[in-house]
Amino acid sequence: MHRRLLFLLTAFAISPLLPKSVCAQQANGDLAGAPLAHARQTAIDARAFHRELDAEKIAKWIEIASVCTMAEFELFLAPLTDDEQKLVEKLATMPAPIVNRLHFEDLRAVLKAGQLSSYYVEEELGKHLAHTTPAIEDKLYGAFDCVFASVGPPDGSPRYGDVVIRMEDSVRDGAWATPFSGMHFIYAVRHQDARKMQDLLAAGKNLPTDPTNPLSLGFDDRLHFSHYVVTERHWNRALAYQAILVLRNAGDTAAGTRIRQRFAKLLSEDDPRKFWKTFIPAREENLSEQQQAARTPFGYLEGKFDNRLTTAQMTSIEVPADKLKEVLTWPEAQPHRHLIRAKANDVP
Repeated sequence: MHRRLLFLLTAFAISPLLPKSVCAQQANGDLAGAPLAHARQTAIDARAFHRELDAEKIAKWIEIASVCTMAEFELFLAPLTDDEQKLVEKLATMPAPIVNRLHFEDLRAVLKAGQLSSYYVEEELGKHLAHTTPAIEDKLYGAFDCVFASVGPPDGSPRYGDVVIRMEDSVRDGAWATPFSGMHFIYAVRHQDARKMQDLLAAGKNLPTDPTNPLSLGFDDRLHFSHYVVTERHWNRALAYQAILVLRNAGDTAAGTRIRQRFAKLLSEDDPRKFWKTFIPAREENLSEQQQAARTPFGYLEGKFDNRLTTAQMTSIEVPADKLKEVLTWPEAQPHRHLIRAKANDVP
């Protein structure tokens, strides 16, 4: 559907003349992506469709949304330069690392369960991890049905924990992703107080329903977020397109020059780890603004996986070196000793 037409339908869908009961329809909130699919459905026509948005239909919508996003990227980026096209082709040969980061205090529970679990599965098991999915992300897109891992950073995102869990590439089957977390989207893109909104939900309160209230979360937020959805078959191409936008927007500065040099290095780098470390440099402390700008990541995706990722799908579980001896004594660790090792010195 043309974007202009979608905007017109969206305006119609949120017209105050429509019954509130229609605007307030909710899809099955237990399924990841359901709130987004419902927002897109409402953007087409706000009247009730009288058909369930089940798991199969949501999965098909996610694929359609991803195809549309890629088509729009290709249209708006065209024509590509020779080097830009080379990066697209290069990334097609470089599967993006899929890495979960876990807080050490949660590792024992994961080993006992033999899997990383979604919030809903944790609930079934009777124990939530100390660090778990924010409720605001569930309100946005159904996050309680997901397990998360970064797609791209060679060592994952350290802010999510000091344990590195590397996944087999095959876990991508059926997964989808967005270029940032829901929390980041709400505060950095929608410019809302995501922390305050999360605190309200954590305290057992509801978010305001008045769409003019800055702490509300509704149709516009979900419709906006839905345009970032990409399925696993488009991940590497989506990362390439993100990189091209970083390159094109690099300024005529020392930082911009460094970004262009890093882009050129990607085209000739054949070592996967070196490639991805150049693509997404690890965060460093105490850098100047120019130094930080020079290390701007070329792209990032947060992968959403269905319900659980088992230890059979993991290639390694890397713990802080000073904790390795302790971990290997845990009864829960014994079936997984072949996976457990100390983090390398260059892994944050």
